[in-house]
Amino acid sequence: MMESLEAKVEPAKVMEWIENLGSDASSTVPLLQEIQTEYGYLPRTAMDLIVKNTSISGSRLFGVATFYTQFRLEPVGRHLIKICHGTACHVTGADRLNTSLNSVLGIPSGSDDDTSANGSYTVEDVACIGCCSLAPAMVIDQETFGNLSGATAKRALVKHAKKNDEELLGV
Repeated sequence: MMESLEAKVEPAKVMEWIENLGSDASSTVPLLQEIQTEYGYLPRTAMDLIVKNTSISGSRLFGVATFYTQFRLEPVGRHLIKICHGTACHVTGADRLNTSLNSVLGIPSGSDDDTSANGSYTVEDVACIGCCSLAPAMVIDQETFGNLSGATAKRALVKHAKKNDEELLGV
């Protein structure tokens, strides 16, 4: 059974950010960045507090949150896997990394889900991680892995999971 990844938003903290960063439209991005930094995504509760306590409209807040790829509207797992899909990684097999890791994590192929059912890992495709000479490459949390195949990506994830006492659902 999946544990809830939904954040417990502290209204006082959101109000402090509004006080420190401002309450007009120019504060939209900084406020969203604070929320994302604190919770790993943009919880609806925090966004509602911004709309209720600032002059920022809900449509503007949601528009900015969905325009910039740095923002997420859904909770993330305890560990984030970024798979590079820049040109060098794409042509050397980044899709094979996705296939292999999603299989290990029990994320169904073709699904909109990007987080394992137990909340341990989220797989995110990114445009570039700046390691073109290591293509295809991925980052798990802050550790970079390069020159990967589906099998070596899987081994890296299994090693990371063991080190962090995480269960992999597809192993």
